[in-house]
Amino acid sequence: MAPPPHTIIEDEEEFLNDVAAFHERRGTNFDRDGKVSGRPISLHKLYKLVMERGGYDVLSAERMQWRTLCKEFGIGKTHEAVMTFQLKTVYYKNLAAYEISTYWGEEPPPKEILEDLSAKGGNLRVRTLDNYPHAPSHAVEAMQVDGVTDSADGDDDQLTPKREKTEPEDAGSASRYPRNLRQDPKRTQIYQPDVQSTRARPVRATDSPSAPPVQPPTYQNTASDPYNPSFDWYKNYQPNLGRPLTLQQVKTPRDDPLWYPNKAKLKAQRELERDPRKLREAQKDVELLPGADPILARKIVYPPGIFNGPNIYQRCLYGLRSKVPSEEVFALHHLVKVSDERGDKYKFEGFPYLAEALLDKALEISELVYGVTWEIVYNEDDSAHPINTLNAAFGTKDLLDRIQQTSTSITDEDVEDAESTQNLSRLNEAILVIRNMVTLPDNAFFLSKMPLFKDLLVIAINLPDQPRLVEFKQSAFEILELVTRYWALDAQDPIYVSLIPYLLSGDRAVLIAVIRAITRIGIEIAEVQRIQDIPISTAERLFSFTLIDDDELAEAVFDFLYSYTAIPENNIELLTKTPLLLPSMMPRLIHLLLHKAVVEEESIVAGRPAKQSPLVCTIPTVPGELYAELLQFREPERSSRWLRCCFEESPLDEITQIAIWQAYQQRFLPNGPIAAADFIKNVSITFTHAQAQVIQTQPQARFIIKGIRPRRVLVGLHGQPYYKCLWHTGPPEKDQNGRMTLKHMCSTWYSSRQRLLAHITSDHLAVQRTTEGHFIARTPAQLVCRWNLCKHRAAFKTLRELAQHVSVHIPESAEQMAKVIHEIAFDTKDPEPTSVKHAIHYTGFDRADMHPHGISYMSVMILRNLARFASKHGHKFEKDGQTLTEQLFSAHKYALFTNLSLNKPLAAYIADLMELLDKGEKSEKRGTKREHDEDDEQDS
Repeated sequence: MAPPPHTIIEDEEEFLNDVAAFHERRGTNFDRDGKVSGRPISLHKLYKLVMERGGYDVLSAERMQWRTLCKEFGIGKTHEAVMTFQLKTVYYKNLAAYEISTYWGEEPPPKEILEDLSAKGGNLRVRTLDNYPHAPSHAVEAMQVDGVTDSADGDDDQLTPKREKTEPEDAGSASRYPRNLRQDPKRTQIYQPDVQSTRARPVRATDSPSAPPVQPPTYQNTASDPYNPSFDWYKNYQPNLGRPLTLQQVKTPRDDPLWYPNKAKLKAQRELERDPRKLREAQKDVELLPGADPILARKIVYPPGIFNGPNIYQRCLYGLRSKVPSEEVFALHHLVKVSDERGDKYKFEGFPYLAEALLDKALEISELVYGVTWEIVYNEDDSAHPINTLNAAFGTKDLLDRIQQTSTSITDEDVEDAESTQNLSRLNEAILVIRNMVTLPDNAFFLSKMPLFKDLLVIAINLPDQPRLVEFKQSAFEILELVTRYWALDAQDPIYVSLIPYLLSGDRAVLIAVIRAITRIGIEIAEVQRIQDIPISTAERLFSFTLIDDDELAEAVFDFLYSYTAIPENNIELLTKTPLLLPSMMPRLIHLLLHKAVVEEESIVAGRPAKQSPLVCTIPTVPGELYAELLQFREPERSSRWLRCCFEESPLDEITQIAIWQAYQQRFLPNGPIAAADFIKNVSITFTHAQAQVIQTQPQARFIIKGIRPRRVLVGLHGQPYYKCLWHTGPPEKDQNGRMTLKHMCSTWYSSRQRLLAHITSDHLAVQRTTEGHFIARTPAQLVCRWNLCKHRAAFKTLRELAQHVSVHIPESAEQMAKVIHEIAFDTKDPEPTSVKHAIHYTGFDRADMHPHGISYMSVMILRNLARFASKHGHKFEKDGQTLTEQLFSAHKYALFTNLSLNKPLAAYIADLMELLDKGEKSEKRGTKREHDEDDEQDS
């Protein structure tokens, strides 16, 4: 019974049976085991995933949506487009019609436009025979050719006839364009050949008898005769049929790079065939493979180089498997180069038996060192086999015991012959090839699935400490560094047990490789791995490495300590057996939070003040001393000098002609000023960009001069600024914006500071002088400072105090005075925004995703592990009323706050650490699965 619409059968077997019954009723094929690139997939899972996304039509309407399904089935990104189309085809052929009929409750399209076509396109639910183009069946095509239809069908619709070709074309023609494209050429008179040839061929006696001459065909009318002048060549034109050309490349030294080598090979082969003596000598020099019949093998001898043979990859593979010493030397030599230079493309999966051949060769190290040859079996039960047996199918269970029993006899390392040295060199090359190839993750994952590979590494790292084996063992350690991420190793695993003693090694390269190998155990698998059973002496040694100025070693050690301190049992053992180790390491860990930090100054803008419009500037009044200097010039030079002293160019400003003329006339009226019209013209002459303009406005026009404005600071004839008196003669007034105006300001100009001070004392303070030049004392009530913006409101007791106070207001230089004048008129440049500078320390971080890394990052992660442990398990280690958190962190909180403000990349992590210290146990973000595992264990 079919399920109701919009429902999906949950049981997979019942679902497949229902789909099979549907295809049987529909008359189509159904493949229960859909395959993508030979890999079976679950049709039930595929159907549910497609329906969760809205069905086939919805998924096909958006680009790249089918590719998201590949990730659900573990299909990699290699040939992703091809794999996606195969997955779509599986659904299209098996489940598309079932989806329309069963889930949507609609009639699916016929199989002629569904299953019989490819999975290209979508919109299956609206596809019909009328709106979707499809190829007709063979029967329909036959009827079209014959021009008849089947009367039994009762279909009166006539199919669209095919276009008939206007010109015949033979089957072998290479033309890909239809002949009927040229249907209407320009009508011209085509050349008409003569009926009889004008050249007579002489008849020779040696000529063979020819066939009788063929009579030309006769035509009933002249219009059909091509030899008649009235014949219409245009209507009767028939082009010659094209014939395919058969071209064969001629080999020459120019286009064949092997011309001369092949020629030399053929010559050498002919010489051997002509000289039997040379042939017998060549037969003697032939190197036979093991097990080959010498009589049969030497019957046929080819000169060297006649057959090029396989490529270098296949040559190395079969040379290594041949066990011939010379072939092994050749193969390993080239494999070292290939794996180093082409390691990114040289994969084990592309060359079958290459991994097995390399492992077999590397296992010969036991024969060289112990004199033991390992036998490889593939049985599940290997208990009945001898002690020197390795199980390549399921792994050797008691491998460490077997190694201990077979390593009783060690060859003398001080006595070596040439053969043993060459064998060791080949073994070093074999394991070096493996090391180079596992740098590619695909190769490392491929080998990690082979139990024999794991047994080889156990044998390699358990070799005796001999100088001649250093290179072999170092390659094994580097291999472990790259492959342990794919293994789940417990504390009793042979590799884990064999690696722990090397943590005490004095070889830096070995120590770094071993630490990385242990730290990376199982990071690529879902199962949680725990670093445990580490001796206390080893842990103390690793903690001491944090004091060494060696970044590469320190980074490896910090990665190890981070994983080590994440396990509560390890911390409990440390605090129990060495209670002073962790407290003594806290200052070092906090100090490393700024390890090799790059200091950069950053400015933070506090705010930008609002810009204010300047006060209106009036035309300055020329003081007496400048007036006397101007009178020395005649007009119009006098007016030009006055204009330069009182005005300046400004393209956006303007002034009325009447205002500038009245200002000049009022000052120089007693001296016969220039006429108004000449004065206006002189303005344009004095200032290049000044223009006299008439602005038509209502009720009357405005006469202006565009391009100049009054100077806010009067200048002399030589451009030196003048001092301005800023003494208020009346109560100061404010404008509508609350700013102090210049309405009741003295505003007289003086050329020096002393003249301005004398003006204030004599004119504003009305201080009289004696005949000797001394000031006459005034009453204290009148000694008040009225300088602009002066904050001193109390009266001065003596005139000397007031004079000293006023002299403080007056700037020392004219440039400073000009600056003060612009400031009180709010006529200054835009002020710089207020900013605060901070020194930021940048430790190592990835600029792509802004994630920190390095020693500083691992330091804060170790501190976080210790803080979380202290908050959850520290009650056992309280001492003198202090919790473990206070014992470890109380003396270092100030340093942590300092690092929080300085280290920008680690600010968020240090803040989480401080919050954890303040709140104790807290649900926080976890960085690794080891932390999740720890929390799950505590909750349980």
